[in-house]
Amino acid sequence: MNIFLSFLKKYKQAVIALILAAIIVDILLIQFKSDVITFTIFGLYIILFRFYKFTSQNMFILCFIPLGIILFGFLIDPGFLGIEKASVWLFLIMGAGIVTDFFKLDKK
Repeated sequence: MNIFLSFLKKYKQAVIALILAAIIVDILLIQFKSDVITFTIFGLYIILFRFYKFTSQNMFILCFIPLGIILFGFLIDPGFLGIEKASVWLFLIMGAGIVTDFFKLDKK
């Protein structure tokens, strides 16, 4: 277990980049809706963000990724399935940021 935790600490940027890449791949490349995929990635997202002690501000900054995909998706093809998936991800990331911020304010 210590080896795994030291790996996560040592390769922080790579792990976060993999989670973000998984979110983007889920939005853009997976052509079917799967709650199992979405909530598995979201669970890893929450666990790793709590492990790295990121703030709610970091989560709100990440909301720009699905927001940009929604914007360009509507401009390119309004019927694109990725728009709906990006809006789900936007809701999940923003909700996680709000809950994190709420509990941080509660502790002060």
